[in-house]
Amino acid sequence: MKNSATGRRRTPDRNKSKALYEQQLPAYRAALQQLAQDMRLILEQHGLTPAIKSRVKSFEAYLDKLHKQDNAAAGRGSTTISDFFGLRIICPFLEDIETTSSLIAAHFQVLETERKANQHSFSEFGYDSLHLAIRMETPPPGRLMPGVRRVCEVQLRTILQDAWAEVEHELVYKSDISLPNQSIRRKLASLNATLTLSDLIFQEIRDYQKELRLHGRKRRATVEGDVHGEDLIAISHPITVKPPARMGPIPSSMASHLEKTMLRALEAHSNHDLENAITLYDQLLGMSLDRKVRGLVYNHRGMAYFAQGHHRRALKDFSMAIGYDPESDRGYANRGLCYRVQKKYAKALEDFNQALKINPNLPDSYFGRAQTYYDMQRFDQAFEDCEKALGIHSGYQPARQLIKTLQNKFN
Repeated sequence: MKNSATGRRRTPDRNKSKALYEQQLPAYRAALQQLAQDMRLILEQHGLTPAIKSRVKSFEAYLDKLHKQDNAAAGRGSTTISDFFGLRIICPFLEDIETTSSLIAAHFQVLETERKANQHSFSEFGYDSLHLAIRMETPPPGRLMPGVRRVCEVQLRTILQDAWAEVEHELVYKSDISLPNQSIRRKLASLNATLTLSDLIFQEIRDYQKELRLHGRKRRATVEGDVHGEDLIAISHPITVKPPARMGPIPSSMASHLEKTMLRALEAHSNHDLENAITLYDQLLGMSLDRKVRGLVYNHRGMAYFAQGHHRRALKDFSMAIGYDPESDRGYANRGLCYRVQKKYAKALEDFNQALKINPNLPDSYFGRAQTYYDMQRFDQAFEDCEKALGIHSGYQPARQLIKTLQNKFN
C-alpha cells in the first residue's frame, strides 16, 4: 500500500504483520534450510566443507528496516528488503571464498555482488565480507512479508572475518555508548589489522604446504629407489636449497628445518612479535635460498622493520628484495611507501609506477601513489588513483576515505 502524497509505502499494521510473520515463519525457515542443504551438497562435491549458518530476519529487525528504508526512499517509490533471508558461509581460507563464490554463481542466479568493508574510517586496513544476493528458485510457500523479495543474501567470510564482525557488532553497532577516545579506536584498528594479516599469512602457509606436497609427489614419481636408505628431498619453490655439487640431494631433515623456520617466522610476524620474526628472517637469510624466495624473505623483514619505525633498514631490505626479484611489485610498492614517509616523493612515484607496470591490478599500489600525490598537493591525480583502486576493488575502504577527505577539502 502506498501513500499517494509522498510515494511512500504506508507502514503496515504492526499486529497484522506480526501475525503474518509468526504464521509464515516455519515455512520461511524450512525453505531457507533447504537452500542451505542444496548449497552444502554442491560445495561438498567440490571438496569444500565450510560452516553454513542460516537465519530469517527477526520481526523487530524487519519492521525497523522497513521503517528506515521507507523514510530514506521518500518520494522515490517503494522499498524492498533483500536480506530477509540470509545464509552465512564461513570458510577457513581466503581462497575458499573465491572458489565458493564461483560455485554459487555457476549453480544459482546471482542478482547482486558486493564487498562490504567491515571497518570504520579510523582503520587503515580494508577487511571485507563478500555478499551475494541470489534468487530463491524454490521460494517459501504462502505470502511474503510486505517489501520482502524472493531473494537470499549469502555472506562469504573467513573464520577470522566472521569473528571480527561478530565482536565488532557487539562493541560498536549494538552498543549505545560511542567509542570514547582515539586510543580505543586505534586498538580496534590494530586488532582488525592483526586479523587481516593473519588471514593473509594463513593463506600463504597453505600455499606453501601445497607447493611442498606438489614437489614431494614429483620427487616420488621420478626418484628410483632410496639413496643410502634415506628419504631425500629437493624443494624448488617457494624455498629452494642449493647445496654444493659434492653434497648431492638435501636430506629431508634440512628441508624440514627450512620449512619450520619459515612457518615460525610468519607466525611471529602475524602475532606482532617483530623482534622474534626478524631474528628468524635473519636465520633464513643465512641459508641458501632461491633468489625469488630470498627476495620474499627480505620483503617480509622489511615490513617488520617498517612496523618498528626503522624506515632506513626497511628501505634497504626492500631494495634487496627488488635486487633478488626485479618482478616484485610488492617490493617496489613497499619501497615507495618508505620513500613517501621520508618525503622523497619523486622516488616514491617512480617505485609506485614500476609496481603498477609489473602488476596493474593491485589497488594498494594505486592507493600508495594517491597518498604520495596528496602529500604533493596534486589532488586531481590523487583522486584519479583512488578511483582506479576502487575500479579494481570496489570495497577498498582506504581509497574511499581519501576521496572523502579530498571532497571535504574542496566543499
